Amino acid sequence: MNIDVCREILHNEQLTCVIADENEVLLRRSGKGILPMLEVLDLYEEQNCRPLYQADKIIGKAAIIIAAHCGIREIYTDVISRTALEIARRKGIRIEYGQMVEMILNPSKQVEGPFEAALHNIDEDDFGLVLDTIHATLDRMGIKYR
Repeated sequence: MNIDVCREILHNEQLTCVIADENEVLLRRSGKGILPMLEVLDLYEEQNCRPLYQADKIIGKAAIIIAAHCGIREIYTDVISRTALEIARRKGIRIEYGQMVEMILNPSKQVEGPFEAALHNIDEDDFGLVLDTIHATLDRMGIKYR
């Protein structure tokens, strides 16, 4: 597998997230927001999978931190935030993208997205705090994960 195959699957199947290792696609999702990335984290931690490649519609700060934690080495994304791109470069993740934006916006496109905003002053290397912040943000949004 590689990011070209993941990108093709993403667009041909109209998905929002595709994750693969060297041999197979591990995850195909059409869900919005950070939930598909939390599923990737579950695969990595609970099933000891080694995701290496990702194609995604949108990558913001929360998604790139989870991707880095899980060992993803190459990502294609249609849209990436400037902060996520900077983190990817610091973490050694190879990125291909369609468009770089200053920030990921909320669904109404009026203000910064909830995860980008929640992680402003959070150290990207403190994964426990990042994850706690993501879960707290989901709770405030009334979204339950697990």
